[in-house]
Amino acid sequence: MEENLETPSALANMPLHEFINLPNVTSFVAPDCVRLRVFVHNSPYARIGTLLPGGHVVGYVFEDKLEQLVLELQESFIGIRPSLFALLDRQSLASASILQVQQLPNINLRGEGVLLGFVDTGIDYMHPAFLYEDGTSKIQYIWDQTIFGDFPPEMHFGSVYSKAQIDEALASDDPLSIVPEQDTNGHGTYLASLAGGRENNEFLGAAPDSEIIAVKLKPASQFMLNQSVAPLGTTDLFASDDIMLGIKFILDKADALNRPVAICMGLGSNFGGHAGLSVIEEFISHVNSRRGAVVCTAAGNEANARHHNSGRIPSTGETQTIEVVVGENVGAFAVYIWNSPLDSISAAVESPAGQLTQRVAFEANIIFQRPLVLERAVVTVGYFLLTDHLIFVQVNDPTPGIWRIILRGDEISSGEYHAWLPITGMIDPNVEFATPDPNFTVVIPATALGNIVCGAYDSHDNSLYVASSWGPSRVPRIVPDLVAPGVNVGGAVPGGHGVFSGTSAAAAITTGASAILLQWGIVEGHEFYMNAARVRALLVAGCDRLPNIQYPNVQWGYGSLNLLNSFRVLTL
Repeated sequence: MEENLETPSALANMPLHEFINLPNVTSFVAPDCVRLRVFVHNSPYARIGTLLPGGHVVGYVFEDKLEQLVLELQESFIGIRPSLFALLDRQSLASASILQVQQLPNINLRGEGVLLGFVDTGIDYMHPAFLYEDGTSKIQYIWDQTIFGDFPPEMHFGSVYSKAQIDEALASDDPLSIVPEQDTNGHGTYLASLAGGRENNEFLGAAPDSEIIAVKLKPASQFMLNQSVAPLGTTDLFASDDIMLGIKFILDKADALNRPVAICMGLGSNFGGHAGLSVIEEFISHVNSRRGAVVCTAAGNEANARHHNSGRIPSTGETQTIEVVVGENVGAFAVYIWNSPLDSISAAVESPAGQLTQRVAFEANIIFQRPLVLERAVVTVGYFLLTDHLIFVQVNDPTPGIWRIILRGDEISSGEYHAWLPITGMIDPNVEFATPDPNFTVVIPATALGNIVCGAYDSHDNSLYVASSWGPSRVPRIVPDLVAPGVNVGGAVPGGHGVFSGTSAAAAITTGASAILLQWGIVEGHEFYMNAARVRALLVAGCDRLPNIQYPNVQWGYGSLNLLNSFRVLTL
């Protein structure tokens, strides 16, 4: 008789790496507290996984026990559920004056002694962009989260491959039998090549003498996709906890190797208040406070996506309406509306046919659902008190047309609100706001405090990339910090080379520039305590600025990247 592996006794004795891989187990992120430890101790259906820098833990729980965990922690479901992130779209080095720095006489600033970290779709480790002249690899480690094998300590899933194993694979007739990791998307390979690719006839990365640590993210679970209302068939979405674990892996290896590290983030999300206060934003802020660690984030490609709306309710008792345009054959859509905790705002939803849901006063952590009698649609409204107030509106099987979310100010102090739809790649393209606002479109985690936020511009004509997200953040803080080349940028892709546009390309180039500064400061011994704040200050100080434009601003930040000018600042 086959043993039931999900009985309490079997679960209690199950190794954590097996528990994580059970089909009905999902992850969560929560503050490390006594209440959580007691719950996990008393429940065979939950486990604590990895302690993250900054005081949160990644844990694992049966999907049908998640609500019980939420109640025990007195948190909201939406507060501990990992959020989903999507990939941000993909003569540039000369425009950023990086080639000039590489060619400065009497010094050798090409990233030597510095690590580059990528948490993305993996890396084509066989690509010539990552090989030395003797055929060995410049990649120090790969953590493939999708393959079960020799997982890293404290992470409990995936498989780690060292440089020795990668070199063995490269010398083999069958490399994939030794290191089976593959970048089937190409996004991670492209970014890694821009930041640190070796020189060949077609290409040169920003910091070609740096070495690389690459993390291949596992795809988000179907449970998470269902919770996020992602369109059917959506791929290349990743969970925030896996991203944070990937960053921790890179930091752990950098510590073990005693190297400074510049990490490139080419992922983004609209789930959160865009004020630097979500778990992943606070985590990245903590990373950037370390000596010798820099995180460069893409601002996002949402300026013209029509995914942000904002407004202000003037006084108590008044209303404002948000209109969402929905096309044919949309399975569902969700809107996230954030406002100050000093205000109490309630919502009602009106369908294109004129059916209006009953308004319920704001009360933290309640969810109510209303089927529309004359239509197939089902409307869900949730109120949550996180760092700010969140009104969550979801409509399943929406009728095509204009949906209206009517906000009422029950108690108003400031009255300002911001509404976001999920970013491109996480929402049906036939859903958009009727009156979008391109401001406040910088995506999470670029809104984290302390990181280097990169917009994109066209270095051929000095024009802003049309999709490059605009700031500020809701702190408020001027973002992006700067722009870098991000239009028609050539780089490596699995099996060859390609040309792409987007702020992730700009972030990769800026990551390489940051690595060069880390080499000068820490490896060469000029500024031993260099950190992200210092790197950001130097990059910002060196930026080129166009005449007749006031800086800083929410499109260009402090200007366009010019690394040579940054070094000139150091000599003043």
